[in-house]
Amino acid sequence: MNTQTHERIRQLRHLMEALNLDAFIVPTDDPHRTENVHAHWKCREWISGFTGSTGTLVVLRESAGLWTDGRYFIQAEQELENSGVDLFKMRMPDVPELIDWICEQVPENGAVGVDGQQATAKQAKDWTAKLKKKNIRLVTHLDLISKLWIDRPELPAAPVYLHTLEYAGKSASDKLTTLRNAMQEKETDTYLLTSLYDIAWLFNLRGGDIPYCPVVMAYALITPDEARLFIDEAKITEDVREALNEGDITTSPYDHIFQALETLPAARTLYLDETRVNTRLRQSIPSACNVISGKELTDLPKARKNEIQLDNWRKIQRVDGLAMVRFWMWLEKNLPQGGITECSASERLEQFRRSHPDCTDLSFPSISAYGSNAAMMHYFPRPECCSTLEPSGLYLIDSGGQYAGGTTDITRTLALGALTDEERTDYTLTLQGVINLSAARFLKGTAGNHLDILARQPLWEQGLDYKCGTGHGVGQFLNVHEGPQSFSSHPHSDTPLEPGMVLTIEPGVYKEGRHGIRIENMVSVEPDCETESGTFLRFKELTLFPIDTAPLKINQLLKKEIDWLNAYHQRVFESLSPLLDPEEVDWLKNKTRPICPE
Repeated sequence: MNTQTHERIRQLRHLMEALNLDAFIVPTDDPHRTENVHAHWKCREWISGFTGSTGTLVVLRESAGLWTDGRYFIQAEQELENSGVDLFKMRMPDVPELIDWICEQVPENGAVGVDGQQATAKQAKDWTAKLKKKNIRLVTHLDLISKLWIDRPELPAAPVYLHTLEYAGKSASDKLTTLRNAMQEKETDTYLLTSLYDIAWLFNLRGGDIPYCPVVMAYALITPDEARLFIDEAKITEDVREALNEGDITTSPYDHIFQALETLPAARTLYLDETRVNTRLRQSIPSACNVISGKELTDLPKARKNEIQLDNWRKIQRVDGLAMVRFWMWLEKNLPQGGITECSASERLEQFRRSHPDCTDLSFPSISAYGSNAAMMHYFPRPECCSTLEPSGLYLIDSGGQYAGGTTDITRTLALGALTDEERTDYTLTLQGVINLSAARFLKGTAGNHLDILARQPLWEQGLDYKCGTGHGVGQFLNVHEGPQSFSSHPHSDTPLEPGMVLTIEPGVYKEGRHGIRIENMVSVEPDCETESGTFLRFKELTLFPIDTAPLKINQLLKKEIDWLNAYHQRVFESLSPLLDPEEVDWLKNKTRPICPE
């Protein structure tokens, strides 16, 4: 029995009973919808024991359930075992949605609680609409976890620093001008911005408040005449204060955002994104204000990287590729001696990355997975239970670094020795999916959900699929998962791709108890050609590191696929070899040698 989870849920139910609540929802989110939340906001992980980055817990008087997506099905089953929490696999047949299940379980005239800082305005609106049919109340002012979590970590207090023009390519003043023009088009005079990624981008600021992503906890209110940051002012250094003053950007304490919203004049028209603004903030806005909800006005300008950003990114990809070369060489040299674990391999790669002065952090915890562990898409090894690498089978390493010039994300699946026919087949299909999408030429206006099928097609032909998207946008020295651009079959992946956008391409095969395979490159969207049919775009690979050819069934590759792989490897060699010593050059030359049908 998972006694810790049982006890924490028992204590929560005691509080629920005292407050006459029939259910309590514990989301993953912080007040800003940040992906990797600070330890202070890991309420769902603390009470349930499930450590995945996505999931929502619902606790009823006598039962509990946790909803998570396909990346975490296997992991969640393991971590929730004997916890008294049932796993609900999102978007799988016959699995109810969270709010529908609550409506079924909670009696009429009941009450459901949630911390309004951890639920978005859109979620609260949708939940309320469904609960209302049974006259069930949604109570959003309760922070019950703080009453139980005695040693809850303090809020972060890292200093803020400038992301200078040599990396950003555009000043905060210029970005604010662009934003105000967008506000004018939307006929709004006030804009509430709560996304930490967008605030960091807009004001050219970075910080250390969130793991693996250099952002600072803040809110922003922008009007035609004022840009106001709500931030812990103790974090602001002298040079940051000077830059803010030069840009006519004022500051107020972080929690004064509520008072600022409550005192907005009745004539104000306020623009916000209800999918990101938390419900407590939304409820602070006077009813007399005209509120317009729509997609974040900063999303597309942030996603369209300028040439200075892209040029810095290309340089950083060489630096990151150098670390990967040294890691793979180290792994091959030391594997025969034994004793390398998933954890020690991951730590060694981190050392290689951090040895370069431009690397400030990892961009996410490395997924270092050997054999069947790689079937868990977001598996993170722990010292007490990680596997030892053996000279056989496949090893998956998904990792990345944070550099002022760019954020990296790369996955390679490496053959450590003898492979099964199934492993070789699945690896070849995965690479074919990568090539199929990477080599695409597409008409301007095409969105990620139109292109997603290109990566899946080789797998679908063999009756295989993966339960996640094919790729995501990447921020520049920001979040490794950036929107709105993405590759997915989901209808929300509907943002047309534009030049300057950066995404990953990462199809895979995941077979529980056997193996997991993923190959991932970052690409930029670039102009291709103009014809009488219109403007066409293409992708260009940013990632510079060999794809392991040892697992390939080369005779199953088409000529155009072989040509693509050989051309990619030639570019990798030409880009990285000037940075390497003679031994490393010889190694890289071998790994990037042209392949041909047997």
